[in-house]
Amino acid sequence: MFKAQGFNVEYGSNICAKRLDSIGDYVLITHVEPWEFLKGKVKNQPIEIVEAKNLSKAYLDDLANRLPAVHIVGLGGGSAMDTAKWVHWRRQLPLTQIPSIPSVDACFTRMSALREQGGVIYDGDAVPEIVLVDFELFRSAPAAMITSGIGDVLSCHTAWFDWKYAHEMGKDEFNWQPTDPQISQSYLTELADCAPGLKSQTDDGLRRLMELHRDIGWRCHELKHARFEEGSEHFFAYTFEEVTGRTIAHGELVSLGVLLMSKFQGNDYQGAKAIVEKAGTRHRLADLKVSEKEFLDSVRRTQSFSIEQNHWFSYAKTIDFSKISDQDILATVNW
Repeated sequence: MFKAQGFNVEYGSNICAKRLDSIGDYVLITHVEPWEFLKGKVKNQPIEIVEAKNLSKAYLDDLANRLPAVHIVGLGGGSAMDTAKWVHWRRQLPLTQIPSIPSVDACFTRMSALREQGGVIYDGDAVPEIVLVDFELFRSAPAAMITSGIGDVLSCHTAWFDWKYAHEMGKDEFNWQPTDPQISQSYLTELADCAPGLKSQTDDGLRRLMELHRDIGWRCHELKHARFEEGSEHFFAYTFEEVTGRTIAHGELVSLGVLLMSKFQGNDYQGAKAIVEKAGTRHRLADLKVSEKEFLDSVRRTQSFSIEQNHWFSYAKTIDFSKISDQDILATVNW
């Protein structure tokens, strides 16, 4: 049985209103859709609502400075979680996090993922009073937003392989040990086992996925790095955002990166593919409304972008996709 460590968390159905009605004045940092689902159930309405949108440091600092000194509530996806964390950390205000979809682990990590100069920078040190995981709130979201939740766990599949490669090439920054793959493998084993429940949106499947996110967040802090779960698959995702000027659901984008990179790492591509299939996670470009040109341009930019951004050493820096055919690249995701 997988046992997680990490932030205080409460699981259940329809548990959010009780918490919000008991915390006094609060600022809500959110997206439109989850608040539409919850607001009619909440008696204690927020004194201010902020729509999460901009993750630049300058914007977030201005936001933190102008908001009143009350309880901060993050409600939504990764950008809402990261914005709420930043305000809480900068102002040292109490924080409650309510993820509305299980697509990222941002509610369980201490740092915010800032967008700076076309890349991602991690900063901050946030610890919420509690994370509320409301199964009914999750199920109010489109199914694709739920099944995308595997991304930041499935990423362990390629990330540990990148970490091992860095060690072998004499470019490891984090003291690789031969036992380190066991960390990632334990997460992948549990993910494969709970994936069907995630696809079916069972309480058990949703809880087990969030426990994986919770433990990964805890381990990132304990190790002081995320090398075991962030590698070439994430670097592809950041490249896609730079090339296209937009993004798609983070978990789906990272899952594309895992499929792509595992194939050309020579790293059990079929195993990664099987988990994506079990979870029902979207992967065909047409389903994701990503054009073949956007995908191919992003793939072929990944090597240079990873070097420019000084990402950790990984296969993203050494695979020359210009020498791989369009057909072979597209086949990794269009199955």
